[in-house]
Amino acid sequence: MKNEAGKPMPDELCKDLLGTLKEMKHALELRDPNKLKDLSDHTIHSSSIYHEKRAIYLAMIAYSLSKIIEKGSIKRKHKIEFNDFLNGMVENFGAMINFLEQKEFEKFNGAIKSILKEISEFDSSFGKYAESILEFSKIQNQSLEFIYKNYSKIIPTMGKFIIGEKEPYEYLVKSIENFVNQDELIDLMKKNGFQNCTYRNLSGGIVSIHSGWKI
Repeated sequence: MKNEAGKPMPDELCKDLLGTLKEMKHALELRDPNKLKDLSDHTIHSSSIYHEKRAIYLAMIAYSLSKIIEKGSIKRKHKIEFNDFLNGMVENFGAMINFLEQKEFEKFNGAIKSILKEISEFDSSFGKYAESILEFSKIQNQSLEFIYKNYSKIIPTMGKFIIGEKEPYEYLVKSIENFVNQDELIDLMKKNGFQNCTYRNLSGGIVSIHSGWKI
């Protein structure tokens, strides 16, 4: 997040994120994972409109916390009580809200980075939550492509947090980027004797379903 340290936000996005953060804080207080997932989706949408990386991080935080709440009791690196951890997250969200209201963007960025680290230390599955947002397909919608590329950049960092190595995750991201797109896969299927080859994109091309006949 170095390249965005202290970077201001458009007023409209700042207002939107403030409202969303307050809702996330309330959902955390209620231990409501479904609401957190909905808010994560909303924040992803905001990031696609404004091409704002910090919104992507917030979406990842909300989704990860929803999974932690769903699991309730999890394996963790440090013996921290489940409710104490979530109560701490509520306080962290309160701090983020305050920083954003005061437009102290450098402190806001620092709070995001600190929360990501706390979650990764608390739940060893954090890397899986990050990966679950990526689907291994080429994205054809330009707004969604922005999100995809930036989540891809986040994954090696998460790997560094979790297992101490980022190289395997960099290889994963490169493998995804180098994989053929939908039309290229159709051509390969036809060259290998498949007939009536078609595909259908889901979620703007995040996932695609290919089908073909070979007798």
